[in-house]
Amino acid sequence: MKLNLDKHYFKYSLYAFIAVAMSIIFYQLLDNLGLYFTTFRSGFNVARKILSPFIIGASIAYLLSPGVRWFEKRLYARFRFIKERPKLHRLLSVVTMYFILISSITTLILYIAPQIGNNISNIIESIPDYIVSTNKLISNWVEELESISTFNVSQQINVTISRIFTTTQDMLEDILDNLVASLLSISSGLLNAAIGLIVSFYLLMDKESFKLGSQRMLRVVFKEETVERFKSFGREVDDLFAKFIVGKSIDSFIIGVLCFIGLRIMGIRYALLISVIITVTNMIPYFGPFIGAVPATIITFFDNPVKALWLVLFILALQQFDGLILGPKILGDSVGVSPFWIIFSIVVGGKLFGVIGMFLGVPVIGIIRLVVNRFIDQQLERKNIRLQKSKVG
Repeated sequence: MKLNLDKHYFKYSLYAFIAVAMSIIFYQLLDNLGLYFTTFRSGFNVARKILSPFIIGASIAYLLSPGVRWFEKRLYARFRFIKERPKLHRLLSVVTMYFILISSITTLILYIAPQIGNNISNIIESIPDYIVSTNKLISNWVEELESISTFNVSQQINVTISRIFTTTQDMLEDILDNLVASLLSISSGLLNAAIGLIVSFYLLMDKESFKLGSQRMLRVVFKEETVERFKSFGREVDDLFAKFIVGKSIDSFIIGVLCFIGLRIMGIRYALLISVIITVTNMIPYFGPFIGAVPATIITFFDNPVKALWLVLFILALQQFDGLILGPKILGDSVGVSPFWIIFSIVVGGKLFGVIGMFLGVPVIGIIRLVVNRFIDQQLERKNIRLQKSKVG
């Protein structure tokens, strides 16, 4: 008996089977997505620990590279004896940047770090006294409020104040515990940092050879036109990162110095510690000033509530100066991303990678914008559509 198969029926059945199979596979992928992410994250952490000296070295070399170029082109290029000897030219520039780096770290360790440590110790020792004195002050406010009010508000206020103090004390203890843990992790990574310094030295000395080797590898795999696109894209990414990281560091340092001077003039206690907090958090766009203002205000409030109010006003004025005058002068439009995408990158980066993600999220979203714009421009060019260049963000 001959079996007749309907080709259309067989085709639709095959499509249906493929659709059901793909749905099942997609569901299984989603169902096990957490496991895949955990496995990937564990592998990433292992690789990061193994390669951490080289990651540190590459980061140091990248941060010092603009300074090395400046000394090569602006200072040592003026001396003919040095300029005619490329290795000596590079060595002097690298050594000069290392001298500046090591001098800054030494100053930080010998002069600034002990004062910050003393400030933290004083805060820990004074927390009970601060709570008692502030509680007395608020109790006096409550009594004065009751004397002019017909409502019995003391019980509700006392409960609220007690809850606020408990939450604040817990928050301060968590901050200090995290700070101690961070100091311990920093001390445990001193060996990696030392190896990273050595790695960064050789990277800076031989950076041209590393560039040449990378280009040779790319030319083996890709066409010359594609390699040139990679090089152009790399230059744009480097320019974006350098402008943002170096510019933001200079901007935050200036803000920290101005903050320290202003706090000393106002006679606010722990001026150095608060200025360091403002300097570090100012590296985070938009949210940084608010993040830094919270612990600074809490620390000052326990010491002097009136000065805490002046501190808040001073920080707001300082950040307005940074946002309207200083920041645009130093950074300009270094990333070229709209405020919405900057806020988006900070929130997502903070959720995924913490403080580092909040800082690096901005240049990363700038790179994504660069890639998307290039892709859109290529597609428009292929279709012979002449439009104004698309702007993502």
